[in-house]
Amino acid sequence: MSDPGSGTSRAVTAWTYGLSFVAITACGVIVSGLLHDPEPELTTAPPTTTTTAAPVPEDYTYVTEPVTYPTTIPGCESVEPPGDDAGFLSFAGGDFGYDNPTYPWFSGPKAVAMTDAAVRALPGDADMIFASPRQSLLFGPILDPSFENDADRALFGGFTTAYATIRRGEDAGALSLSVRASTTPVPPCVAGRLDERRVLDDGTVVDVDDTWSETNGVRTVFRSAQAYAPDGSEISAHIDDTDSTTGDAVQSGHPPLTVDELVALVSIPELRVSAPVPPGTPTVPESCSSPSDSDPIDAATAARLDGVLAGIPVADLAVDSPLGELRPAGFDGAGLCQAVRVTTPGSESTLTVAVAAGQPRPSTTPDEAPTPATGSGFVETRELPDGTVIQQREYTLTTQGLAAGSVATTSVTRTVTVTRPSGTRVDVTSRADVPAEPLPMERLEQIASTPGLEV
Repeated sequence: MSDPGSGTSRAVTAWTYGLSFVAITACGVIVSGLLHDPEPELTTAPPTTTTTAAPVPEDYTYVTEPVTYPTTIPGCESVEPPGDDAGFLSFAGGDFGYDNPTYPWFSGPKAVAMTDAAVRALPGDADMIFASPRQSLLFGPILDPSFENDADRALFGGFTTAYATIRRGEDAGALSLSVRASTTPVPPCVAGRLDERRVLDDGTVVDVDDTWSETNGVRTVFRSAQAYAPDGSEISAHIDDTDSTTGDAVQSGHPPLTVDELVALVSIPELRVSAPVPPGTPTVPESCSSPSDSDPIDAATAARLDGVLAGIPVADLAVDSPLGELRPAGFDGAGLCQAVRVTTPGSESTLTVAVAAGQPRPSTTPDEAPTPATGSGFVETRELPDGTVIQQREYTLTTQGLAAGSVATTSVTRTVTVTRPSGTRVDVTSRADVPAEPLPMERLEQIASTPGLEV
């Protein structure tokens, strides 16, 4: 969009329209379209309860690019005026899951296939920063919230989303992709919501936008492409010019992807809800965590540690992926971790390796053994001659769902923690549901004590 000229009949500054869609990142859903009067917290706070408006500071200012009407938009036969945009969307929290029967087109392998295709489609000179899988374009579970009415569900429900920070030369920005199966028709062209409407060879309609907003005088540039495919797929790509990788958000004014490159992303055949999943596609990796107070560990160090893990003999274990794929833990974890599924009969379990740096030396005072009341506790703590501290812990946990007829599940978790004098801490954990057995402590300690597994 461009600033209106002197010949326009009316310019409207739409407070409510700064983005072509609003990403609720903490819950893994992108609400596509126009939300009315979005509060600042709406883009970061999990909607576990009904959203309510928060007080806006008196000195807070939010300005979007002015909207001109009447106007023409390339590709649009007619253009509707912007609405009054009063009120806001309100909904309560919902269920997560890759195998939600409400959305039979989606699954863990489908998410992986979509992620692989999106990563391959990025321009060759555009790189994702080293981050957790969930921040590396891994499509997340579909949030199934309890909308107030069916109309809101039809417009804003059923999205799976993927996120990454893209760096290209001196520019960086936050990229988000969203996909859903939609039964709603292609919306009309509305002034202020798109710069151009394109129709691809297969009949897919793509709306593109290049706009900006200013918060307290700081301008952020946004680009987006939203596709409406003939099979009912609704695919959105959005990027801004905000580089948050250094701790302080810096707006460069130049998002690292062009509008045409966003159009190419939303045109990927593998992102269509009707696209088949290639045979043999694995499901999403197990989630994992590491100590949140870890010193940062960079990609080069992670690659070296991956080489060490890859050399650990695990040929006797049937695992769904090899050791040696450490990634940053979670959305804000500075440490590294990897979780794999062990499918060896009798030892069906989850094996997790976590590495943290800058950790304090743990106490070597003997700890109490676990009791039924606590369910946890170190069963052994010892110190090696070189100052390395090794801790072993095992606990049993029984859980039961609240629904009538739910069956209690008992799991056993064993963890070996090796903390070296350098401050490197390695946690190796095996968790299994009874009657399966987790891996023995000796095996976990062998992995955690591997020479070279140190930051």
